[in-house]
Amino acid sequence: MITSINYNEMKVMKILMLLVVLIAASFGQQATAQTAERTPLTAEERAQKWTDWMKKELTLTAEQEPKVHAINVKYADQMDDIKGEEGDRRSKFKEARETDKAKDEELKAVLTPEQFTKYTEKKQERRQKMRENRKRGG
Repeated sequence: MITSINYNEMKVMKILMLLVVLIAASFGQQATAQTAERTPLTAEERAQKWTDWMKKELTLTAEQEPKVHAINVKYADQMDDIKGEEGDRRSKFKEARETDKAKDEELKAVLTPEQFTKYTEKKQERRQKMRENRKRGG
């Protein structure tokens, strides 16, 4: 059964609807602004982040750090080249995987066996988290 709505109730409903629309628009604008603010890191910046992470997680020595950094820069540059190439996703993915394997081989020569094992474990954990985030839509 529908009852009649008086003028004041109608006014309150309009105000509430307007508030809902404004709040929704605000959230949408905020999400867009956050996405726009994320600028991709350069190869050098990504390499530095990886080196810093490896220094902390793997306890790199003073001798290992510059070697690891050079390897990280080399392969970050190669990954940028792969991303910029023409071609289908599958071939790029295959090339990126091969590049990642080559990087691991170079790192294996610089890291101790214990460090390399920990590196591969942590790398696998990161991949798993990325997969879970993709499944959740994040």
